[in-house]
Amino acid sequence: MGFKSSSISRYCERLLKRQWTKGPLVPILTGMRKRFLVGAGIVLTVQLAFEIFARFALPEVPSCAEVSRNAYRFRAWPEYIAGLDGTENTATVVLLTNSQGYAGEFDHRRIYPAQLEELMCASRLGGHRHWEVLNWACDGMTSIELTLLAAYLETRSPDIVLAMTGYADYAAEHSGEKLLYCRSDVPRLATRPALLKRLPASYLRRHVGVEDFLTFLLRDRFALLRYREFVWSWLDPRFPGIHTAFYAPSINYRPWELRGRRILNPLRKSKLTPGDPVLTYREGSRQMLDDYLSLLARIRSRVIVIAQPIAVPPGDPRMAWQEAFMRDLRDLTSQKGLKLWDLSGALPSRDFMTSSHFLPANHERFAAMLHTRLSREFGDAL
Repeated sequence: MGFKSSSISRYCERLLKRQWTKGPLVPILTGMRKRFLVGAGIVLTVQLAFEIFARFALPEVPSCAEVSRNAYRFRAWPEYIAGLDGTENTATVVLLTNSQGYAGEFDHRRIYPAQLEELMCASRLGGHRHWEVLNWACDGMTSIELTLLAAYLETRSPDIVLAMTGYADYAAEHSGEKLLYCRSDVPRLATRPALLKRLPASYLRRHVGVEDFLTFLLRDRFALLRYREFVWSWLDPRFPGIHTAFYAPSINYRPWELRGRRILNPLRKSKLTPGDPVLTYREGSRQMLDDYLSLLARIRSRVIVIAQPIAVPPGDPRMAWQEAFMRDLRDLTSQKGLKLWDLSGALPSRDFMTSSHFLPANHERFAAMLHTRLSREFGDAL
């Protein structure tokens, strides 16, 4: 007695077929599918609810064209459109710079961009009754952001662009960093196809990674993904000094990444001034500077590149980086036909807070200096 192999095979096939169609596995699998669909629906509903909450409850980041500078310290601006091109009675200056022009230590009316605007309006420079200085500065600005802003300005037409810059904007430490390294929202601009195609290939290789690009693409469309930056930004102006409970104030920080840890600055015992992170101008720095200046040269506005004032003690290692930067800056601006004002030594060092941040007296001096130079440069030609 016995079964032939073919009979056994047919029997097994019938058994499995009946098990899948009528057996106990069917209700089990059907139940699992229902639970999965219900769970997925709940998750999506909760996410949608939080997204709606984020859009209406989180503070709105204003356009830099609506306020004199970024109202939320650790972020920049999602758009750069309203008011940028001026009107019949209003002329515009776009100031591209770093924390020196942001000057979070003081009220915006006490820093040089706002004072420059007052002086230009009072003198009716170029015959314009009203000037607006758009302060596109950010705390911790890098060449990654500055280059994106220069690419954006190629599509706009402000009357004057002042590109205030220093060696730390092109730090070798930034040459391998991607878009997510930036503290600001400026990398959102990199998700716009019209701007992306204007960026140099060397910039794309250095800074635009797939993960970073996709992250900012999503952040540009979902407020919920920006909640951490919103929370820090919202807390800063409402509870001044609260951040010192989470980090030592003299470090180079990105606060939303600290997660409550207090980190001491290892540079405090070095020759560098407390508050000044190590940012060296070395290999790779010239290429970052070249990319930025190349885009500035394509802007249709009157563009002035300005070597920002600094105060570095004699013998300080930063002086070598500054000298290398100035050699490259003179060489590259000359090659590209850009006007350069070297104001690196224009202000007294006694009125510097750090090597690059001003005390109020230097803010006032610098505003007057820029106004005088602009008057001589353009006069009634604007």
